[in-house]
Amino acid sequence: MNKQETIQVISLLAGNYNAISQKSKPEKELMITSWYACLGDLEYNLVLQAVKKAMIEIPYPPTIAEIRKNALELTNSMPTITAIEAWEEAYSMISNGIYMTEEEFDTASPIVKKFFGSVRQVKELAMCSSQEVNTVVKGQFLKQFELLLEREKKDKLLPQSMKDFTKQLVDKMDIKQLGKEK
Repeated sequence: MNKQETIQVISLLAGNYNAISQKSKPEKELMITSWYACLGDLEYNLVLQAVKKAMIEIPYPPTIAEIRKNALELTNSMPTITAIEAWEEAYSMISNGIYMTEEEFDTASPIVKKFFGSVRQVKELAMCSSQEVNTVVKGQFLKQFELLLEREKKDKLLPQSMKDFTKQLVDKMDIKQLGKEK
C-alpha cells in the first residue's frame, strides 16, 4: 500500500468515525504516517477489506493492530494443523529419525521444524525409548505447540520492515558480543 492509498483508508475511516474526522491536521498527518509505516507492507485491497471488517464489527475507530489482525484472518495465513496432527507428524519423524536427512527435515511443517530446531535433535530423540517419547516428549511438544503457534501468529502481525530492522539489531549485537569475548 502506498502513501496515497493510506490517505484513502484514513479518509474512509474519517467518514465513518467522528473521532477521526475531528482530529487536527497535524494529528491526521501523524495518523497517516504511522498507518503507512505499520500497514504499508500490505496490499491496499487487503487493508481496505480489513478496515471494512473492523467497521462492521466494532463501533469505535480501529487500531493498526486490529487491521493487521483482520488482514491476517482474511488471508487465512495461519496454519490449520491441530496439535494432535502436528504431534503425529513429529512422532513419525522421531520414529524414522536415525535415518532422517536434511532434505526430509525441510519437508516438515514449519511449526514441527521449529519444535525440533534441527535434524540433529530429531536423531537424538530417535534414540530415546518409545515410552519416553510417548510421555515426556509428547507432553513437551503439546505444551510448546500452543506457544509456537502464538509466537508465529504474533510474528505474522509484524510488518516485514520491523522484522528486518530487528534482525539487523540482533546481528549487530551478536557481532559486538563476539568482539567482547576475544
